[in-house]
Amino acid sequence: MNRIILLLGLAIAAFAQNDFLEAHNQIRRQERGAANMKMMSWSPELATVAQRWANTCREGHNPRRSSSSYRNLGENIYRRTDRASAIDVVKNWYSEKRQYNFNYNHCFGVCGHYTQVVWADSDALGCGVAYCRNLFGGRGGYNYVCNYGPAGNWNGKKPYIAGRQCSRCPRGYRCQNGLCAKSAWK
Repeated sequence: MNRIILLLGLAIAAFAQNDFLEAHNQIRRQERGAANMKMMSWSPELATVAQRWANTCREGHNPRRSSSSYRNLGENIYRRTDRASAIDVVKNWYSEKRQYNFNYNHCFGVCGHYTQVVWADSDALGCGVAYCRNLFGGRGGYNYVCNYGPAGNWNGKKPYIAGRQCSRCPRGYRCQNGLCAKSAWK
């Protein structure tokens, strides 16, 4: 039975990878006033880390989340009894924005999922999802996990530089649809 659940999780992750990537970039693009927001790209390596953790169906964050490309990974987890679209999952994390005060760089409640989604320097994304029979008191549910590289949510640092969109793109990046995208040329 575990093998069937594992295969289901892998199939869902492969099917939805573009949906998760587009959902993140759409939300990041909507974050008005972010001058250095990088466009995210899909990382199969981070997706593997996320999928493996989703498949464990354990509570909490993966204590050993890292990859050969990133020593530290950010991680968002979302669980619910029925399937959700990628945009609904990301919007759920983004909804924590109302509990974050940018000027004071302070959360009034939970806002770490939001700040990770809009962490400007995070530009690699990998997500996974698995159905877990043990969730919600044995009723079962879906375990959504996204990993971000490099990790965000550094104490004392705001998630992005305030300013006009793309006005502070890092060297080697250009503005593409409101996000800082890596230039094809050096």
